[in-house]
Amino acid sequence: MTSTGNDIVALQLINTERTLKKSFYSKILCSEEIALYTQINLPGLSFENYVWLLWSVKESVYKFCKRHNPRLRFSPTRIKIQEVSFPVTQQDAGVNTTQEGFSFLKEDAYCCQVSFNAKTYYGRSFINDELIFSVVNNENDFQDIYWGIQHIQDDRYVTQAKAVRSLALDKLRKIVSSNNLLIAKTTTGYPEVVQNPHIKLSFAHHGKFVAYSLRLN
Repeated sequence: MTSTGNDIVALQLINTERTLKKSFYSKILCSEEIALYTQINLPGLSFENYVWLLWSVKESVYKFCKRHNPRLRFSPTRIKIQEVSFPVTQQDAGVNTTQEGFSFLKEDAYCCQVSFNAKTYYGRSFINDELIFSVVNNENDFQDIYWGIQHIQDDRYVTQAKAVRSLALDKLRKIVSSNNLLIAKTTTGYPEVVQNPHIKLSFAHHGKFVAYSLRLN
């Protein structure tokens, strides 16, 4: 399946007190994932950011899978993170306007291995003071994954939707050397480039951040 899934969390919109309540985070994390946080050494990763890191990976897996299974329901505790590794190198990933090309090499990102419906998925994420951003693939290779994040001034849904499509189209025009591209929703509600080449996209937005990911063979 040539596809991808992504998600973004604007950390300034997170209610830390609520996140740290077991009645809340236990709806996102299964018991094994709660225990995993104490078993692994993730320097500088607070528990609340751990919760939202796993949320963003699970949401990305859900987006990947729902494209192929339109009846799928989002149940975070059924999407299980089995492994999490910390980036070896730290890079400046501040997003003031637009960010593209931050490395998703294993040593540069948080790496997750995920189990869902007897299949394995792989997540790559980065975290800074502003956001958590994740992309998921069904192969442990992200060389053919393209993505972008943009900070916008207006967080209304209509503005978010317009901005993320414009951001993705700008990138696609450079990749496929064409100005005649159109993004439309499929019957499952997910965006695709409808002309040749036929490209599946994943969009995400939260607050004043919008993001896309796409995969090309």
